[in-house]
Amino acid sequence: MADRLLRDRGARRVGTNWASNFVRRRPELQTRFNRRIDYQRVLCEDPDAYRAWFSLVRNTIAKYGIDDTDIYNFDETGFAMGK
Repeated sequence: MADRLLRDRGARRVGTNWASNFVRRRPELQTRFNRRIDYQRVLCEDPDAYRAWFSLVRNTIAKYGIDDTDIYNFDETGFAMGK
């Protein structure tokens, strides 16, 4: 992505260690290692179920005319609205 942004500006590509150097220069950023997901849990994931869930969310938003800026913190139990 950084290379794409630089290309649009006509600048040269980023170096090999640019991400590490960027994080090192910015004290408010930190790197973290991902946790390994249990293999059995991975086998239970279903892309069709995810598509159905997000389709339901989109349809609910459209049905009730909910503004995107009024939605926050949503998961499988629902979503909170407000400011």
